[in-house]
Amino acid sequence: MRQSNLRIGKGEIERVKDFLIQNGISGKILYVSDPVIDKLYGDTVKRQIAEVGIIKEELVDYNTITYAMNVAERMIATDVDCLVALGGGKVLDVSKYAAYIAKKPLLSIPTTVANDGIASPIAVLKRKDDKPKSLGAASPTMILVDLDIVASGPVELIKAGIGDTISNYMALMDWQYAVSKGEDTMNGYAYMMSRTSLDGLMKTQYDRICPEFIEVLVNSLVISGIAMDFAGSSRPVSGSEHLFSHALDYYSEKKNLHGIQVALGTVAVLKVLGKPYNEVLDYLKKFEVDINPMRLGITEEVFVLCMQMATSMRKGRYTYLNDADLNEDRLKKVYKELVEEL
Repeated sequence: MRQSNLRIGKGEIERVKDFLIQNGISGKILYVSDPVIDKLYGDTVKRQIAEVGIIKEELVDYNTITYAMNVAERMIATDVDCLVALGGGKVLDVSKYAAYIAKKPLLSIPTTVANDGIASPIAVLKRKDDKPKSLGAASPTMILVDLDIVASGPVELIKAGIGDTISNYMALMDWQYAVSKGEDTMNGYAYMMSRTSLDGLMKTQYDRICPEFIEVLVNSLVISGIAMDFAGSSRPVSGSEHLFSHALDYYSEKKNLHGIQVALGTVAVLKVLGKPYNEVLDYLKKFEVDINPMRLGITEEVFVLCMQMATSMRKGRYTYLNDADLNEDRLKKVYKELVEEL
């Protein structure tokens, strides 16, 4: 992503107008947010949009496929020239898919950094049965991140962003394994970007959540999104740990943040495989990212089921779990160890 399309810094919310002008945006602009975020920052953003073009508004209540398609239809029917999305995952997923269907540019202004969705070409939307579905979309054309806004939000969302980036550790191992088995092909550029995203976070000089660390995290999440764009799939950042998380979304009554679930999945799969996991676990503990399955409301029964069902969550996504020993007794032992160690 070119620098002209990406701005990360303090007070960036006041520079929306300049950013739009810099990228040649004018005409009809659809502003998409949710009621809570709109009350906090909407006036600041909408005022600047109105100085650039004709503003239309849409407040998101749902993150269903049908709703995103309706937003896209509105964009097409009313000749909208650009979409500006202000908010968290629900707003960004709806906006990414709507802009993709309508084939219009998207300015993403994330107010949280809970996952790499801020820059990814993937939109996670709900089907009619309320189950999540990952859909191919387009990466945002422009991204503006105000570090002051992100830092003022719930710290748990920042911790989830840490967890999502750390999960690249397992995803890259799974990708290499799939290639070695002849079940996938390697994209060197995408692999390098995902590795850079992971290393940038794990080798940071910061040992606490502060504005400077959040900037490092945002950069890592953006690079992860670009890695997916290069690969044409989520393969560089999504392996067995994400399949486990998808299974939790389907089978667990208790819902947790995606980034927390994939962080748990990373450590859990490494334990199942008998591979070293202390580097990952120590990093998560340093930033107080709690992945204890019992405290997350994930029972032993659900944990075992989701580990065993993980490989069925995504067709063609070959990982270590395809060949791992996933018998019930072994998984129960891993669950017990996780509860005790975490």
